[in-house]
Amino acid sequence: MVSTRNHPKNFPEPTLSPTKSTQSKSVVRSSTPTSSTSSTSKKWTHTPSNLTLLWLAIAVPLVLWDAGYVFLRPHTMPGGFLHSPLWLPYVFYGSVDYVYGLPAFEQSDGFPAAQSALNLLETFLYVAYLAIVFRYGKVVSGRGRGAPKSRKAGWLGQPRVVSGQMAGAAVLIGYATAVMTLSKTVLYWLNEYYSGFKHIGHNDALTLIIAWLIPNGAWLAFPSYMAYVFGREILQGLAVAAKTTGKQE
Repeated sequence: MVSTRNHPKNFPEPTLSPTKSTQSKSVVRSSTPTSSTSSTSKKWTHTPSNLTLLWLAIAVPLVLWDAGYVFLRPHTMPGGFLHSPLWLPYVFYGSVDYVYGLPAFEQSDGFPAAQSALNLLETFLYVAYLAIVFRYGKVVSGRGRGAPKSRKAGWLGQPRVVSGQMAGAAVLIGYATAVMTLSKTVLYWLNEYYSGFKHIGHNDALTLIIAWLIPNGAWLAFPSYMAYVFGREILQGLAVAAKTTGKQE
């Protein structure tokens, strides 16, 4: 046992000086927060614009109201037991746009119900988008991608920033649904054009502009804006992913 303790090979040679050992440990320690900070700064974020939130606050209840009128016809039409007071405005609008009036219903026109079914699907997706924003979004002083260029973003100047995977899900849902709404509205307009304006051609110019063109034009303008904003965010995310992949290679 004594010879084993005194054998010189059991003791490693001091090849490293204390200075070098300390430097190597400091390098390892400093590299960890740097990579963590880098990954955090590259995390994709999303902040809904005020205009998007305002439009959804108006559009979601309107679509539900509209779909209720269509699917519950004839009870929601004049003379029906559900007509008053909730669907009284359709007395006027049904006389402007026969898609919502008695002519389309008597002819068993399937277009109103078909577009209302898609309206409900779009509304469900918009509610899913809002649920992600308000469930996973955090109120912060800054803003994420998608927020307006001004300092105010989000709702009432308090930006809700969604980050990471849920931000990607919110933007994907928002973009797909905005494109759906825009495409369906274009189809609605084209249906009038190619049918010789059979549902709205009986109106005078002033009534047509105020009661049909302006309201339906909003369903072109706002979804177009949303599709642009969400689409730009998707491109930004792809650009960030491409840069990250390039650095790793």
